[in-house]
Amino acid sequence: MSIPASRMGRALLLFGGALLLGCSESSRTPEGGMAGVSAAAGGGAGTTAIDAARPGVFVHGGALEGRVVMENVQAFLGIPYASPPVGPLRFGRPEPHAGWPAVRDASVFASRCPQQPASAQGETEDCLYLNVWTPARAPEDRLPVMVWMHGGGNTTGSAGDPAAGPDSESLYDGGRLSARHGVVVVTLNYRLGVFGFFSHPALEGEGVTGGNQGLWDQRLALQWVQENVATFGGDPANVTIFGESAGSLDVCLHVVSPRSGGLFHRAISQSGACTTRRRTAAEADPQGHEVAMQLGCAGSEQLACLRAKPVGELLDLASGVFAPIVDGDFVPDQPRALFDRGEVAAVPYILGTNSDEGSGFVLDAADVNATSYLTQLAARFPPPVEEIAQRYPASAFAGALNPHFAALARAVGDARFVCVARDTALRAHAAGLAVYAYNFDVPIDGPDGVLGAVHAFDLGFVFGTWPMLAPETQAVSDRMMAYWTAFAGEGDPNVSDLLAWPRFTDSADVRMNFGLQSSVVSDFRAAECAFWRRRYDAAFAVAAP
Repeated sequence: MSIPASRMGRALLLFGGALLLGCSESSRTPEGGMAGVSAAAGGGAGTTAIDAARPGVFVHGGALEGRVVMENVQAFLGIPYASPPVGPLRFGRPEPHAGWPAVRDASVFASRCPQQPASAQGETEDCLYLNVWTPARAPEDRLPVMVWMHGGGNTTGSAGDPAAGPDSESLYDGGRLSARHGVVVVTLNYRLGVFGFFSHPALEGEGVTGGNQGLWDQRLALQWVQENVATFGGDPANVTIFGESAGSLDVCLHVVSPRSGGLFHRAISQSGACTTRRRTAAEADPQGHEVAMQLGCAGSEQLACLRAKPVGELLDLASGVFAPIVDGDFVPDQPRALFDRGEVAAVPYILGTNSDEGSGFVLDAADVNATSYLTQLAARFPPPVEEIAQRYPASAFAGALNPHFAALARAVGDARFVCVARDTALRAHAAGLAVYAYNFDVPIDGPDGVLGAVHAFDLGFVFGTWPMLAPETQAVSDRMMAYWTAFAGEGDPNVSDLLAWPRFTDSADVRMNFGLQSSVVSDFRAAECAFWRRRYDAAFAVAAP
């Protein structure tokens, strides 16, 4: 039975709302509020004064004028942390921003990085900016710092993505986390797609490896945090990196990267991990060469030719084909191997996923039935797919509107998200990390809905930015924010008046389940994940020489 069009239409509306992802000095008043300051007083090049009615700080680079938001949280938005990656810096590593001579307005988000669908806002490469929310009353407060990496497949999204429509606040607005839980929140833009993950053999001739420019952007932002967050009352010795989907994958890659060591102290991966096989530079370089040839760039000057191409031409041809790789530098080996050798950051780590990660990725198969089920599996997985159908029979989802759709969605969600996170959690535990696992189980469309606890629906709960939550779902958001910020503060998510969250280990496969009521569940999809781990292993075996 196919899913009724009316039911699917309502689910799509809901789903669309959930995925619009898509050492310096400061001067303060005696009462602790930000004081008006001048660039000259803080060592800047200019003399423009900041109005005392609005918060002002000095960072490496110059003076910033922000704004006061909810409950006296101060927000500083659109702060440049890197030079515009244009000209010879396109496809290269980011360089620190040179600074600005006058007071900089830091009250609005900067442009997103180039991505599809292209627009005037999405075609400027001058996009490497970050945002800070702080409840601190003095630099000496030394509050925990949480640095967010947005999702979007490493091809779309920005730190300013709206929560529920073009004119709504950012889905990743850090104000509520700051106001209610006393943390400094930093969100950032990073290069995406062909601009952020372009691999080409000629880049090595410039003394860099290609393919992970977006990860280097994130690393530079983390360096900026180390150098400047104390100005905002944050503690540079207590930084948590957290992200969702592609941002969650990126968090995992920072955990394994020797280049990011010491820049953070806890990690949270929401719906993404990194221990399945990743492409290598040797596999990605030919793709970069092919893109150059298709754009008419041949010979020894391919990079120079590509750097002269308009943004739109690159987006049209190569918007979704580039992703993080094992480059031998930022990611020196397969992440799985690095975990297994213990060559990873020794930081506490939260990993988790949503119950119905796959439903939003198979909406094109709403009419799947017994006849087309194998065909739909074959379109998404390498052979053999018959064994996947046996592991996920439609009969196991007899209560769903379309059991074959539910089975397909579960297989995709487990393979791409749930079981990858479990695999990484097991390897992180074996590497000596304190690991905490969770499952998010609040359905976006009610208990009998099509999508369930869909990919990305947890975002507005963690940031507290979903508008008009019912009291019972608002309580879930409150609990998640409390656990996340407790973990940021102490490296342990447990809060005295909330359900105890036990550690995940190889012998205690336990996780917090965030439903309308919190619970601790054991062996969550253990049989399914044992099946997928064998498939993950097979991918490494096929790639071995």
